[in-house]
Amino acid sequence: MLDVRECSRYKLLLSQFTLDKEFNITNVKSFERIFNFLYEHTNIYYLGFIREENLIQYLEYHRTNQFSDISFIQAIKDVKLFQKYLRNHKQINHHVHIDLSLNGLIYKMAETTHLL
Repeated sequence: MLDVRECSRYKLLLSQFTLDKEFNITNVKSFERIFNFLYEHTNIYYLGFIREENLIQYLEYHRTNQFSDISFIQAIKDVKLFQKYLRNHKQINHHVHIDLSLNGLIYKMAETTHLL
C-alpha cells in the first residue's frame, strides 16, 4: 500500500506532465517512460529540479536492462523530447544541458559507473 507521501508525490509529479494536443502517441509513450523512471528511481517532486545526472541515469537504466524495453536511439529521443518539454513548458521553463554526442555519453556513463 502506498503511504500518503508517495501518493501525493505521485500526483504532484504526474500533474506536471501536462501534454498539449500536438503530442502524438509516440510522444505520450516517451513521457510515460520518463515519468515512470522519475517516480520509481528518483526522489524528485518537481520537474524544475531535474538535472543532467537524472537524464544520464535514465539512459544508464536502459543500458543496464540491455535496451530490452526500448532501443538506444529511442532512449536518446526520449531525453531530447523531455528536454524540449522542460524548456518550453511555461510553468517549468527549466533548461537541462546534456551532451548527447557519443563521446559525451560514453564519458558520462563511464563516470557514473566509476570506470574513469
